Amino acid sequence: MFGKVFSKIAGFFFANIAKILSPQFKGLSKTIEFTDINEDINTYLSNSLFLAFLVGFILELLMVYVLLKLNIYFSIISFLVTIFIAATFAILIFIVLYKFPYYIVKSKKKDIETELEISVKHLSVLQDKNLTVKDVLLLLQSIEGNKILSEESKKILKLTDLNQNLKSTLKYICSNTYSEQEYTFFSKLIDVIDKRATLSEAISEYLVSVEQTKKEKAEQKKTKINLLFQINVFLFVVIFLLVFSIFLMPVYEESIKDLLFAIAIVFPIVEILLVFVLSK
Repeated sequence: MFGKVFSKIAGFFFANIAKILSPQFKGLSKTIEFTDINEDINTYLSNSLFLAFLVGFILELLMVYVLLKLNIYFSIISFLVTIFIAATFAILIFIVLYKFPYYIVKSKKKDIETELEISVKHLSVLQDKNLTVKDVLLLLQSIEGNKILSEESKKILKLTDLNQNLKSTLKYICSNTYSEQEYTFFSKLIDVIDKRATLSEAISEYLVSVEQTKKEKAEQKKTKINLLFQINVFLFVVIFLLVFSIFLMPVYEESIKDLLFAIAIVFPIVEILLVFVLSK
């Protein structure tokens, strides 16, 4: 993802830190395996740390240069504020890079779940009692628009040809999927193989579970939107009062003004971080 030269430089500075941190990022390690990022967890972490540090360092130099060039009042407090801002942006860059593999998997997950929903609805219309699980997998390949599911079903049938056991192959797919809906669907196909349910029952139960999941996600989204709105209103009022007090109350000493300016700068950065975390 980052290139061999970049990875080599990043590894020189941050490889040891990445090795220490990697046990804390087990979820990230697993997620990277589901993406097209051809890097192990240590390499990805060292690259992310190096890029975040690079951005923060360059931003710090630029802010100090601007303060000196424009003859802006420069003090220890203002210097500490620039360091804090640079560090905050560096942390933000690291968080974005940390979440990037999750965004890739989330996108893939959305695609496969869309394909699954359309395909299963198509299967429910067929109402063919003679359909077998193998027929279902073949139909997944023939339904127009299926890209991920088509590849997945081909992989399942190919593995089944090798081990002559469709049930164990489906279990393997279930244990190595990043999609809850894919897990649910193939688990129900296993129930059909074990004759714990008919194919029509499995399809019907799957569609019900999809609708239930949609309702739960809609409620969660609504709660997050309400919380984000409240945070935005609160932070807007706080920043407005700070800026208002700085410009309309000149009795403040310069050190207090610097402190208020710093808080006014920090609050929007905190807001961005909160919005980022809550909107994931």
